[in-house]
Amino acid sequence: MRFRVDLDYDGMTVGEFLKSKRFSRRTINRLKSGGRIFLNGAIAYTGEVIKNGDILDIDFTEDCNIVPSPIPLDIIYEDEDILVLNKQPGIVVHPTAYHYDDTIGNGVMYYFSQKGLKRGFHPVNRLDRETSGVLIIALNQHMHNMIQQYGQMDKAYIAVVEGVVEKDCGTIDLPIARKPGSLIERCVSQDGQRAITHFCTVKRLENMTVLLLKLETGRTHQIRVHLSYIGHPIIGDTLYGKLYGKPNAEINRHALHCSEMSFLHPYTGKRVFFKAPLPQDMENLIVKQQK
Repeated sequence: MRFRVDLDYDGMTVGEFLKSKRFSRRTINRLKSGGRIFLNGAIAYTGEVIKNGDILDIDFTEDCNIVPSPIPLDIIYEDEDILVLNKQPGIVVHPTAYHYDDTIGNGVMYYFSQKGLKRGFHPVNRLDRETSGVLIIALNQHMHNMIQQYGQMDKAYIAVVEGVVEKDCGTIDLPIARKPGSLIERCVSQDGQRAITHFCTVKRLENMTVLLLKLETGRTHQIRVHLSYIGHPIIGDTLYGKLYGKPNAEINRHALHCSEMSFLHPYTGKRVFFKAPLPQDMENLIVKQQK
């Protein structure tokens, strides 16, 4: 990343300049300790004074301990700041002890290695293993922090749920907490954090409903918990489902898809939009249940 210093910043220190550009203290310290801040081509210290016309370069290359693996990636968009994917269902985003080399993270590291890039893995949003759709990955920690803090992200999901939802639109405003005795499952609880989910009915099927959902909060399993609580769990959801809680011939995962995300780009100030088409398994499920 390159900055050309103008008169507005003449006399500032390097550290003050980076703070004015919304670099976090932690990021500045990491860049400084790694010798990755350059003033007019020479390694710079954060206390150095800058003047009009100076060139400040930031080197965002970083080592990453995620093993590169040739995992297929469906790339929606790519630039020098972000990589946007249409995540396929059935794959974990972050490597874990049980998923060491078969995750989106492994695939992204392989993709970077093929392009000769040394980048870290910085997903901006979270998707469960079985959830498909838009996944935004920042190409450095600074961009990750900027989007999360200033991006005003909007997310839209499509879900196919059990039963026929009578309301055309509605809001679920119920707190969510970890279920006692479980490391994974969440539940509606007055002791939990506030969670708000808005929904609109897209299509009513024979014994199912297609919903469009938008979130005001981002609690773990929020959509799945809220829809289950109101009696319309997501089709195929083996954790929170009831009637159709087991995989069937049409779909072998929960029918939830992140269809759209948008945010204010930290550098341009303009809102950017990314969409992912409904995957084939959810399309097939809806077609089979048409009235």
